[in-house]
Amino acid sequence: MADTASFLGTKELVCPTCEQLLREPRIFPCGASFCKTCLPEPHERSEDITYPALEKRRKAHHCRVCCKDHAVTDCGTDVVSSSVMKVINDEIQQSTLINNNDTVLDRLSKILRPEFNCPICFELFEEPVTTPCGHTYCQPCLQTITGLCEDFSCPVCRQSLTLHGKPFLSPYPENRVLAKLISLLCPDELEARKETKPEPTQEEIPVFVCATAVPSMMMQLHVFEPRYRLMMQRALDGNREFGMTMYDPRTQQARSTGTILRIVHHVILPNGNYVIAADGTRRFKILERRVVDDYLVAKIKPFGDISIAEEEALEARETAGDSGSNNNNNSAAEATTVTGGDTAPVPTPTTTTPSRLTNTTPENIREVLDSTSTRDLMTFAFGSAIVQNINDSSMPNPDDPSKFTWWFANKLRDSARYKFLAEKSVRGRLKRCCERIMEIERSGTSLWVYRLHSALRGFPLPISTAVLILFLCLWMS
Repeated sequence: MADTASFLGTKELVCPTCEQLLREPRIFPCGASFCKTCLPEPHERSEDITYPALEKRRKAHHCRVCCKDHAVTDCGTDVVSSSVMKVINDEIQQSTLINNNDTVLDRLSKILRPEFNCPICFELFEEPVTTPCGHTYCQPCLQTITGLCEDFSCPVCRQSLTLHGKPFLSPYPENRVLAKLISLLCPDELEARKETKPEPTQEEIPVFVCATAVPSMMMQLHVFEPRYRLMMQRALDGNREFGMTMYDPRTQQARSTGTILRIVHHVILPNGNYVIAADGTRRFKILERRVVDDYLVAKIKPFGDISIAEEEALEARETAGDSGSNNNNNSAAEATTVTGGDTAPVPTPTTTTPSRLTNTTPENIREVLDSTSTRDLMTFAFGSAIVQNINDSSMPNPDDPSKFTWWFANKLRDSARYKFLAEKSVRGRLKRCCERIMEIERSGTSLWVYRLHSALRGFPLPISTAVLILFLCLWMS
């Protein structure tokens, strides 16, 4: 066990501003901790950030450790560290045995040990991480919970940690204060905890090699092949989940990226076929694959979007220094309502197109889209979908850009839809939506083919292909 002098001099326990032991520490997303009274003054964030543009995220602290800005709402009270540091400060001030190293540190170890238990596994913290609401968990424990679904809340206070399925922070910051205290005060138990750590397991699921499914969208399937009927039977007997990906003719095997589907409704026909309604939940990468009973089973790694904080940083970085940005954003700003709380800004359906998006050519389209604000991208894509009449009853509300991008992708062919799966940012998918819309608008005939293709998607492939070819022949004649 460390002596008191080295304990008091541990940099993780010292505020970077006042250089004293932390008091009521606040933890930043970068992992740095500051005393409550030493927090830098909040300032207005860059106007380049338009998504999600929540009222509560308009102010930020500038961190002197990582030299970056962090939204005030991401810099929460570190509940456990606050309690622990209060005990440490009180013990050091009141103890008359401060020169007796063993006595002071032994007392602290006994007093603080109950504070070092994870609320999920009730064991000693392993790689402690802290959520924006200020509660701390083992990193593996929290990762297990967050991997179950895209929308999740803090297990202790039930505060939502996501917005439309996107986490506010990812990864959550390592709690350096607690990690250091545990290594100093409970070294033997920490070592034993590491030795008994179970080997990481990889999720394994059956994979239906058929088409490209996307998250948040329902998919209808008529399952008639014996191997896949067996897969559906086993999925229904289990957790009702299976993977879906498309076949790659170049490699002659299933593509490596897909979507996990959860069966919400099924009907077994008299001939043994299944009619399945399944909802897209998460995306995954195939790590290992094998064949079981003639269908693919794969070890996978689920993945999702980047965090809200990373999304904001991406937009600010891409649009920074664009002199025309503010002027071109005016029309979109007038058509956008910004509200407080956890409600994202709502682009009002409008035929007004942001000026920077009206004068594009195939050569400069990527440059223009990169320098356009996320709000303008959403306004253009949502408005164009209505104007071009490619909207339907399943079109999501404009306050959820993430779901809108999946709805739009679901209208495309498998190959085009597959490109959306690998994109981990809403901004990136919105740029793909705008790029696709511009391609449609450049060719009037493409729009009719697009609508016809969407209308025929529910029919068997030979019929839909024949009708589409017939339509093209009539048009060309």
